[in-house]
Amino acid sequence: MRVPVDVQMTVSEIFETADLSLCGPVQWMTAIREPSKGVYVVARTSDPYAGCRSCPLPLRDPIPAGLTIEPTYEVDRWLRQEPIVYIGKSDQPLSRRVCQFYQHQCGNPSPHAGGQVVLLLSCELWLYWSPSPHPGNSERTMLSAFESVVGKLPFANFDRKRRPRRIKRLS
Repeated sequence: MRVPVDVQMTVSEIFETADLSLCGPVQWMTAIREPSKGVYVVARTSDPYAGCRSCPLPLRDPIPAGLTIEPTYEVDRWLRQEPIVYIGKSDQPLSRRVCQFYQHQCGNPSPHAGGQVVLLLSCELWLYWSPSPHPGNSERTMLSAFESVVGKLPFANFDRKRRPRRIKRLS
């Protein structure tokens, strides 16, 4: 299914769908101090009310040694005009989960394999978050709303269509 190029969902709109207050942003790879569990969004804009410029998939070049990806699949998943790249949840303190994401080594199964393709992007990224008493429900609400508006899930979220890992470590 082809997504119309003018369809966008802003960061503020995605948090509103789950009736959550928006915290942030901080620049990607900046630690946060949030002791509560909740949800977080990785985005290509520092303005939660704005969209972003259309761009081709900004993968690091070269891909780090020892890793392999399917470029055609990644290009097909990329949403050129969408500011939202990934939506995640945490049942532990958000500060701990975000730190795990930052420290994750691509291709490894833990501590944060979900969304790890974000670590291969070369564009400027921002992190937003919100405490939530029910992170799983909040994340599902946000993902469902995004898919309803845009036509597919955010670029780095699991698309429910493939079982093989997107990033593989070469032997």
